[in-house]
Order: sequence, then C-alpha cells, then structure tokens
Amino acid sequence: MKQKYVIGIDISKSKLDCAVIDFEYKIHYEMIIENTQKSIESFFKSMLKLLSIKGDELLVCCKNTGIYNRPLEKAASRSEVLLWVEHPVKIKKATTDLRGKDDKRDALRIAQYAVRYQDKLIAYEEPSAVIRQMNILTKSRDSLLLQKTALENQLREAKSHDCLEFKILNKAYFKVIKTLKTSIKKIEDQLSTLIETQEEVKKNKDLLTSIPGIGTQCAINFIIVSNNFKSFENAKHLACYAGVVPFKNQSGTIVKKERISKMANQKLKKLLHMSAMASIRSDQEIKAYFKRKVEQGKNKMSVLNSVRNKLVHRIMVVIKRKQPFLPIEEFLSLKNSNSSCILT
Repeated sequence: MKQKYVIGIDISKSKLDCAVIDFEYKIHYEMIIENTQKSIESFFKSMLKLLSIKGDELLVCCKNTGIYNRPLEKAASRSEVLLWVEHPVKIKKATTDLRGKDDKRDALRIAQYAVRYQDKLIAYEEPSAVIRQMNILTKSRDSLLLQKTALENQLREAKSHDCLEFKILNKAYFKVIKTLKTSIKKIEDQLSTLIETQEEVKKNKDLLTSIPGIGTQCAINFIIVSNNFKSFENAKHLACYAGVVPFKNQSGTIVKKERISKMANQKLKKLLHMSAMASIRSDQEIKAYFKRKVEQGKNKMSVLNSVRNKLVHRIMVVIKRKQPFLPIEEFLSLKNSNSSCILT
C-alpha cells in the first residue's frame, strides 16, 4: 500500500471527530471539525501539509451513516484522498476494547480498524450524476408511496368497521391521496425520462426486465446500488449484499440450520422476494424447480430464498453477456441451431 497515515473519522450531524495515526498505531493528531465540505477539504489540505505527504499516501476511514457521509464523500473525491466507508457492525465487532464510548474514542477505534484490516479495504467510488439523480428520485417515490399506503390502509379499515369514521377520514384524506398519486406519477415519469436519455443505463434496465419476475423498480434499484454494475465483481458478491446467501451456523458437534445474515440491503432483499414470488407464477422453469423442491420436503421459505439467489445469478449473467434472458428451451434450441450451422 502507498498509504503512510490513516485518519479515522466518527461522523455526527454537525461535526466530525478525527484521529490521525500511522501504521504503527502511533497517534499524531486528534481534532474536531465541522461536517461541511469546505471544512473537510481545508482539513485534508492542512493534514497533507503537516504530514508532508501526497493525497494518495493518506487513507480515510469512516462508518456508513447515510446522508451525514455526503460532505466527506464529496470532499474526499475532490481532494483525491482514498476513502473507505465501512459497515458500522464490522467495526464494532472487530473492536476488542469496548470499555467506555465517546466520539473521540470511536474515531481512534475506526483508525485502528483501518490499519488492522487494511487488506479488506474497499475504496469509495463516487456514483455518477445520473445514478445520484436516480437514487434521489427513487427515495422520494418510496417516501410518498409509504404515506399514500398508510392513509389508504386507514380508510380501508374504517370502511369495514366504522362508517362514520370512514366518511370523515375520506373527506379529510381525499385531496391528500390524490395529490400524492399525482406526485408519485410525476416522479416515475421523470425517472423514466432520465433513464431513456442514458443509453448505458437504459440498456441494463432492459436486460434486467427481460428476466421473468424482475420488474422496473427492482431493475432500477439494482442499477442504483451497484453503480450501474461497476461495484460488484460477481453474482456471489451481489447475492451476499442482497441478503440471499445462507451461512453455516455450527460449532464442534453442534450443527444448526443455515441462516441468512441481517447485514444486507433490506430494500433489495424485499424487492427480490417480490420478484421471486412473481417468477414462480410466470416462469415455468422456476415454477417446476419450486414445486420439485417442496415435494422433496424442503422448507418453502428456504426454496424461495434459493429462487431469489437464482434471480441474482440471472441478473449478473445478462449484464455480463449483454444479451436478454432466454428460457432454457430457447437457449438450447439456439445453441443446437448454431452448432448445426458450424457443422454444415
């Protein structure tokens, strides 16, 4: 590694606690700065000057705290500093000294984690402007959809149990629900227009939706989380991230049932679940597989998870081949016809 120093950063809404150490775990500086892009860029410049190093000789590590990470992510990209955004649970489980807790100590623990597990480093890559826009539009659509569903559920329950309450709520919610529906439709149109203008994104979306069971929203979310399939090397990596890979659970002679880790993208997992249910209904190959496994005595949820895993593998295959999905019968037929042409 080129890096000579590590900065561990504990992120809060308004401030960043920073700990600067070398690869011998020696503490050089500890300080607090504002959580703004301007302050962070200024901090990086001063650190590079104080340590007499270049930007590529500095490693910055932090936890993933959602939107509070954005000023740091943008500053690191502009300053060309290597940034490692790690899952909070990984850092917590790797920490041996858990006595006491404050932001200053957390920053030091993050820096020590980065030194100890430097071989596990995954460099942060700023998503393209298109992916960022798609992400924001998708999140806003999901928020509005959640509000609309909550109001509609209230109305449905009131209609079946209390006519007076339904009459009052319907009058109160009618315009709100109508406005929410209009806003959701506008966001979906805006998202669709954005995708249509981006050739590479549109092509990948069309490839994904060619797979039985994979709908538009599922395809869009896979494109967003994978940075248009630049962030994942293979299907196993993506399946693990989506939370559809079962892990062994045993110790000595005690062997327990394999379980799926909770360290997963829950939204992707939910979308894959819906897609798996749809593929069992619409895809004859998946339907036959599900029926066969259930008849063999397999747990239905376990088989359903296998279907979700199959869908992830299909997703990576169509992306790598850059060809739409083909059912097994059509694929074999095409393969045989090509072989016949070669022989003749």
